[in-house]
Amino acid sequence: MYRPLVVPLAAFVLISVPQFLSAQNSCDKQFVVSEVSLSPTTHLPASEQAAIRARLIGRCFDNQQLGELASAVSDVLQSFGYLQAAVPEPSITAFDTSRHPQPVSLNVEVKEGERYKVREIQIHGYKAVSPEQIMALSQTQLEDFFDRNKMRETAQAVRKLYAAIGYLNASIVPSVQVLGGRGVCVSFTIIEGPQSP
Repeated sequence: MYRPLVVPLAAFVLISVPQFLSAQNSCDKQFVVSEVSLSPTTHLPASEQAAIRARLIGRCFDNQQLGELASAVSDVLQSFGYLQAAVPEPSITAFDTSRHPQPVSLNVEVKEGERYKVREIQIHGYKAVSPEQIMALSQTQLEDFFDRNKMRETAQAVRKLYAAIGYLNASIVPSVQVLGGRGVCVSFTIIEGPQSP
């Protein structure tokens, strides 16, 4: 019984590798990130540093897109609760200028700052559904580290709930406010609009 499981896995690996390589060969940008160096002063745990590297490795870019790479690092940090992290544009070191795209090492300075937890969750503007229905969809929970992605995903799930009951033009606007003591208040403001017949 064990042997048949090995064959499909090996076949998957052999099929997947060429697809990855062909995707890299189709890069029409000047550079591709092959290595990421983080500032030695960072206090980020290894798992969070790995998440930053995973977000950047293999990414194709041109010189004018360095700000986008810094934003990608900020997004990762905000998903771990570092709401006010500062990430300036990274610098690059090219390895092989004869290749296209050129593989580069991305040198990223990270000032992660304080880590924030969700201390309050507020919901405004609801009429057609109860706050309990909304909270049942919330990936943002009290005492979790703040995660901007979870806040966005919650807003999207609430939007789908409203669409399912006929409020096709409902808007859910998430926002975050910094409180004292490394806490934040996450708010969802709902603009229901008219219900479709």
